[in-house]
Amino acid sequence: MKIAFVGAGRWALALGIRLAANGHEVSLWEFSQASIDRLTVTRHHPDLPGNVEVPEAVTVTNDLGKAVAGAQTIVFAVPSDTLAGVVQQVRALKPKPQALVTVTKGIEPKTLKRLSVTISDAMPGLPVVVLAGPGIPCDVALGDPTSLVAASVNDNAAAAVRDTFTGGNLRVYSHGDVVGVELGAALKNVIAIAAGVADGIGLGINAKAALLTRGLAEITRLGLAFNANPMTFAGLSGMGDLIVTAFSDHSRNHTLGVAIGRGQTPDAALASQVGVAEGATTVRSARALAGSQRVEMPITEEVYRMLYEDVSPRDSMARLLHRSPRQEI
Repeated sequence: MKIAFVGAGRWALALGIRLAANGHEVSLWEFSQASIDRLTVTRHHPDLPGNVEVPEAVTVTNDLGKAVAGAQTIVFAVPSDTLAGVVQQVRALKPKPQALVTVTKGIEPKTLKRLSVTISDAMPGLPVVVLAGPGIPCDVALGDPTSLVAASVNDNAAAAVRDTFTGGNLRVYSHGDVVGVELGAALKNVIAIAAGVADGIGLGINAKAALLTRGLAEITRLGLAFNANPMTFAGLSGMGDLIVTAFSDHSRNHTLGVAIGRGQTPDAALASQVGVAEGATTVRSARALAGSQRVEMPITEEVYRMLYEDVSPRDSMARLLHRSPRQEI
């Protein structure tokens, strides 16, 4: 089938390369002509390993209509703060896919809606599937075994995306808890920034293990407020994605945290990033959602303070350590 990616970053390319290897027709839309020219000439993305080539079977264009024309599946792979506008552009073209997929991990910053809801509101009547899990694009493109999860309220759509993307080094599971899968995938980026800060200031594995465990606990608390299944957060889009994002040197969120932990200002650390660290945007939305639901998220709160209130990592660490003792739940 034809699969169209709206967005041509490293994750879209890594997935597109694997899908093309499985015999699918793959097209990617990229708004930057310079990026298109680079990919067309070099068949290489600078944020993927040097030995990974984009095959000729994968086409890249800045013509959105051409990219999505005839596609049975349209995959949205743009930053969370641009998704709503891009979905409206796709809607205006009146495509007729069988399913819409989002691989973006975040929360719509203006409305605080989950991204699948943003897509569904703009393009009603089409099943929306969230594809998430512990997938670093570099490893996927190199052929390392990777497991993801396809979640939708439409079981048939989830199963169809699962079967389409499974093959080669990719193994995909279907899932019905869209809320849990999507919130876990988005919020783990915030905790990964905190993990990077811990690494940057030189804390040991004890501190990092505690940070990730308690981070997952607060993600689960927020998920429960929106009727997610708590077991979902122990799965691929929760614990699995948190592990890879908090430890990989290719994780933009972890890299951002390391830079801040080593003394860079948040502005300087963000400016030095290649690509988007979604956690820096998501932490604003997560904080707002936690406030609206009266859910306590102390690690998220400290990440927000470090990024946007000039609080030092050491002060944030001290504040977390001096919280009143309580029972683990």
